[in-house]
Amino acid sequence: MTAWEKKFVRFMAERWVFQGSDPHDFTPRTLIVTFGEDFLSPRLQRHRHFGALYSGILAGRQVGYIKVPPGTVIIEGVMRALEFTRVDTVIGLGSCGATQPEIDFGDIIVPVTAKAGDGLSRHYGFDYEQEIPADKELAASLSDFLGRRGLDVHTGPIITTGAVLRETEEQIDGWSRDGYLGVELEASALLALASWMKIRCAMALLVTDSPVRRELSGALKGRKRDTYVQGIMDYIGSPELA
Repeated sequence: MTAWEKKFVRFMAERWVFQGSDPHDFTPRTLIVTFGEDFLSPRLQRHRHFGALYSGILAGRQVGYIKVPPGTVIIEGVMRALEFTRVDTVIGLGSCGATQPEIDFGDIIVPVTAKAGDGLSRHYGFDYEQEIPADKELAASLSDFLGRRGLDVHTGPIITTGAVLRETEEQIDGWSRDGYLGVELEASALLALASWMKIRCAMALLVTDSPVRRELSGALKGRKRDTYVQGIMDYIGSPELA
């Protein structure tokens, strides 16, 4: 890192992410990042704000938590600010579209890799359309745990796209033929940042639509969403999240 980059990252962390709080007071080892939908903040106990981040007790474990809008712009600032904290594990939560016809609404995809279609990953050591891996052990632990709880879990590669409203039928059918399980907006950027920072990272994505079947769903509400949230909480509170 250049001297300017170090200076600017510190400025951004103090002014924008932590907003005057001391980053060293943010003590959780695990940060949960949710994209778009606020899955877990109502479940946090004894939560404390540290600027844009906050910490609390979830299923008996102290964790950090932040909800960010869809896309990659804000997640760069959040992840780079972790340099000044004790965080060594990030779990990403969000939604995705299925690109295999057998994957149904409310199923969960735990990606092993995300093909980089975003504009951020190339700044952190990965080429455009390169497969960016999740932490192998963390992803396996997360998917195995959720599967043992009876959730419908799929593991494999996914696609990150930079244009959610420009997913053509030709693209979607090509992704399906190539074996990708789902498509979303953030995974490759999050995994690239985590790899660059040497933070282990895995994701669990709730399937809310099926581009390959040309179908939309309301899976962000109802029993399947609640089952997904409870499964994530159970994992966070389990000894398997070491």
